[in-house]
Amino acid sequence: MKITIRTRTLKTGGRSIYLDFYEKGKRWNEYLNLFLVPDDAPDARRLNEAAMAKANEIKSKRMLGIDGDETEADNGNLKQLPKRILADWLDSHTEGIRRNPSYSPATYRNYRSCVNIIKEYLKYRRRPRFLMSKIDKKFIVGLLDFMKNTYKNTKSSGNPKGLSLHTLHLHQSTLVRMLNAAAKEGVMDRNPFYALGRHERFAKQQSERDYLTKEELLALAEAPTTNETTKRAFLFCCFTGLRYSDVSTLVWRDIKQVDSGLVVSICAMRKTGKQVTIPLNQSALKWLPDRNGCKPGQKVFDITCLSACDRCLKKMAAAAGIEKNVSFHTSRHAFAVLALAAGGDLYTVGKLLGHTDIHSTQVYADVVMETKIGAVSRISEFFSDQSIK
Repeated sequence: MKITIRTRTLKTGGRSIYLDFYEKGKRWNEYLNLFLVPDDAPDARRLNEAAMAKANEIKSKRMLGIDGDETEADNGNLKQLPKRILADWLDSHTEGIRRNPSYSPATYRNYRSCVNIIKEYLKYRRRPRFLMSKIDKKFIVGLLDFMKNTYKNTKSSGNPKGLSLHTLHLHQSTLVRMLNAAAKEGVMDRNPFYALGRHERFAKQQSERDYLTKEELLALAEAPTTNETTKRAFLFCCFTGLRYSDVSTLVWRDIKQVDSGLVVSICAMRKTGKQVTIPLNQSALKWLPDRNGCKPGQKVFDITCLSACDRCLKKMAAAAGIEKNVSFHTSRHAFAVLALAAGGDLYTVGKLLGHTDIHSTQVYADVVMETKIGAVSRISEFFSDQSIK
């Protein structure tokens, strides 16, 4: 990283001193609240030499990654705040999330992922010991820009890639919740995120949920496959609404006989922690493998990792002539849409899916409504050239 001391002329005739940072094609500035007075001002030489000496001292600290909060403008609120290092507080906060039983494992993973990105940003800015009290609008804007334009997910399959708009909004929401918690704890005086304008934030993306129609589902059932277990597990989920995380850990004791027939009973879904009981209709039972004396604790579907399952399903979809982007999660969308189209009410379908919010189920109802509107429109088109007397 290259750090240069620069000045900017002010209307008063003096000059403001700032640091110019440059690394890997990225440039940013840090104003130091230090000033050079005009040469004809009283005692100008002594004052300017002292200001430049201070600027060089700060520059040296930045080269070493030291925050040096004493260089910031005086602020009575900041001086009263505890000096908490951001990275340390983030670790402590996420550990609290992990230990809190009211948070699901998926929520903890989201927090952990967001924290890792923030740490990468601190590393990128050479500010590993950045203080909580120094987080301001400028810091937030820089972090969001880093997420969108610089950060790459090195764990993604194939080449490292940037974050999707959906993931960016998810991490932004997590960041806001963490900053709210910090302000509530008293390590920050306020959450500076709310100072951002709408154009400076990541907008929430309208999720596009590919689902399978009845005809596509039948075509996929007839399609050849390279992995019969993956096919069976996927189609079983199309008629139960289970996620990959739940069906991949499903054991035979989870399938129980009740008065009304067989059901899948899961004590706690992996993502939400909610308990669900799903009746098994004949279509679902068709795709259950033979138990063949398996013990209650043995898995029902011994399937591979999610990425391998998705690759298998994409090949099946291509063989079936389905042009949609089919993944394992498509089965869940298919179940929701088919259940609502068959006359299921939002509340019941939401319970079967394990939704904690009815608005999550409403998305599928909107899809069903679009289908109904399309059907009515086609009726209108049929009679458009007919004269009805």
